[in-house]
Amino acid sequence: MATRLLEPDRGPALDLIYGRNPVREALRGRRTVHVILIATSKAGDDLEGMLPSWCAGVRAAQPPIDRVSAAELTNRLKTSDHQGIAAVVDPFPYLEPEDVLRDHTLMVALDGVQDPHNLGAVIRSAEGAGAAVIIPRHRAVEVTGSVVKASAGATEHAAVCRVRNLADFLGTAKKEGFWIYGAAAGASESYTGQDYGYSTCFVLGSEGEGLGRRVASLCDVMVGLPLAGRVGSLNVSVTSGILLYEAVRQRRVKKVGAG
Repeated sequence: MATRLLEPDRGPALDLIYGRNPVREALRGRRTVHVILIATSKAGDDLEGMLPSWCAGVRAAQPPIDRVSAAELTNRLKTSDHQGIAAVVDPFPYLEPEDVLRDHTLMVALDGVQDPHNLGAVIRSAEGAGAAVIIPRHRAVEVTGSVVKASAGATEHAAVCRVRNLADFLGTAKKEGFWIYGAAAGASESYTGQDYGYSTCFVLGSEGEGLGRRVASLCDVMVGLPLAGRVGSLNVSVTSGILLYEAVRQRRVKKVGAG
């Protein structure tokens, strides 16, 4: 569950994010930052002094600051990994499926990934690659404060879509012209032997379960990464980064060749 604060006057609950990079990126991102919580310490004094530079050039004025003890921050966030700073922000703005299919030609879809650190790392790689991230509503982690922290704030700029049914979304994507590539340990097709110059969606499952049967059946090709060691697979976030940047590399080569 996301860390949220109830705000009766505003209606929907607000989210709590934490860490230096997440708060700095939130100030530059799409969500409204309502208040910044800073620990009452020397490090907190330094953080407060940094805020004007963080807010320079952003569309809104610097939010109000609330100084609280580090212990209170830890209690509110249920983690001590806050670096002395947190922010109360609007709920995460997920994109609609039709908008993602219209505006993106590179996507990574996650089937049943429940670890917030994995999701955050995938989002960080995807944002850097200009790709959208697709996650299901059920049996999967949503964008929480932990995910924002793991992404180093990349969530605040990333295109993330939460769909009711991942298999249905992939079926629609195929009809819209996307090629669906599933990642699987031991797949006979190498990821480097494919052409990602067209609308492409990579699909990755959780490390324990892999891809669901129906999701796997919708993949046009199952691809694998060559492994020279004894480990049978790579972390889902590492795999997604390799696949996404192979697509980016191919597209840049094609663009240079066409020019």
